[in-house]
Amino acid sequence: MSVTQAFNTTSSMGRLTLNVLLSFAQFEREVTAERIRDKVAASKRKGMWMGGAVPTGYDVNDKALIVNPVEAEAIRTIFAEYLAVGSVRELSDRLGALGIVSKRRTDRYGRTTGGKSFSRGALYNILRNPVYIGKTRHKDELHDGLHDAIIDDAAWQQVQDQLADHGGKKIRASRRSAKRLLDGLLYDSKGRPMRTTYAIKSKRSGGTEQSQRYWYYTSKPTSSDDQCRIERFPAGEVERLVLRGLKTRLDDQSWLTRQIRSAVDLDPSSITDILRSADSLSNQIADESEHTDAHHLSGLVDRIDLSKEQFCVRLDLGAIQPTEKAELPIHVDFEIPFQKRQAGQARPIIIAPPDAPRPDRDLINLVADAIRWSAELLDGTSGTIRQIENREGLRSGSVSRALPLAWLAPDISTAILEGRQPEHLTAKKLRSLPELPLDWYEQRRILGFPHQ
Repeated sequence: MSVTQAFNTTSSMGRLTLNVLLSFAQFEREVTAERIRDKVAASKRKGMWMGGAVPTGYDVNDKALIVNPVEAEAIRTIFAEYLAVGSVRELSDRLGALGIVSKRRTDRYGRTTGGKSFSRGALYNILRNPVYIGKTRHKDELHDGLHDAIIDDAAWQQVQDQLADHGGKKIRASRRSAKRLLDGLLYDSKGRPMRTTYAIKSKRSGGTEQSQRYWYYTSKPTSSDDQCRIERFPAGEVERLVLRGLKTRLDDQSWLTRQIRSAVDLDPSSITDILRSADSLSNQIADESEHTDAHHLSGLVDRIDLSKEQFCVRLDLGAIQPTEKAELPIHVDFEIPFQKRQAGQARPIIIAPPDAPRPDRDLINLVADAIRWSAELLDGTSGTIRQIENREGLRSGSVSRALPLAWLAPDISTAILEGRQPEHLTAKKLRSLPELPLDWYEQRRILGFPHQ
């Protein structure tokens, strides 16, 4: 439905007429969406394959699954070997020794993926997939498919029983995947793909030595001379920042609508479907937070290029279209600015938005110690500065240099506590100040804070 007549919306009658027309348009969009969902459900009940990633063992011909003889033999081997070894972990090793790898796929841009060793997660999906006994799945229902089966029902049931006996039941509770969220999507400032790695560092907690694992995305060098130019970003902070930026964009339906209309010519009902899918995905990201599963981003996030000051994110909104329309790509781009900080080589790298607070624990502790020591001297808890230095195990003069910080302007102390101090202000710089004036205006000028 399209509205071509002009209405005087300043009058009550004009507004009423426009609201009626908009209500009819909304109703028509909802009816169309419901018809599409019913069509998909009806087609699956008939056993038709409705698109998506082609399962290993099959090819597609005229929108129908056709058995690929070579891959089908690999699927039969996977099921037979699992029944023999009884463990998906051992099955993965066995398939590696046999040279059986994942399906090679070429996307619409000519990029080839696959041809690699099966992960345990991929093997679980294959072993549970009813497509291999000639079935199609719609939500929790199974229907007879129009394609040929690769595995017989008896072998299938044996595998399902063995999976259940060995803890292979499908887990409905959320679990963090061993694969990082942005694997295969990140590229560094030189266009090189980035991979995940980690470093283990020891720290003392409660009198015991404990190891902590830090995950990073690092450049994948293309030759030996690239080793000295590897870029590294902390994985968790990059993922949180990207998810936050992605959610902001998915929540901004005005921005989405403008981007879609500038990229392709779609009818209003298709745009509405995309906006609904975007809203649903945004809610999933919000609900799962940092435990967002990578499959939510599959296809939607096409590529992320990292630079010194921003992430350049490229989306394909076509990936969240209904199944019947999913072949149409809708590319949009947006940037997420950030700052990369590292307070010393021994400190972890920090990735944060440019306006994010930067609490400096050393700086906060220095000001807190100065306030505490001055209070002890004023109320007589400590008689002399030397007494404090001996108790704290500090060198002579350490307490004297820090004491003037007890009389910092209140707004300066608050800013340090909240991490809003100037970037150049560190504990070392405060300790090395030859003199700190009592005048608050002069303190702000010397330390680089805005004047009140």
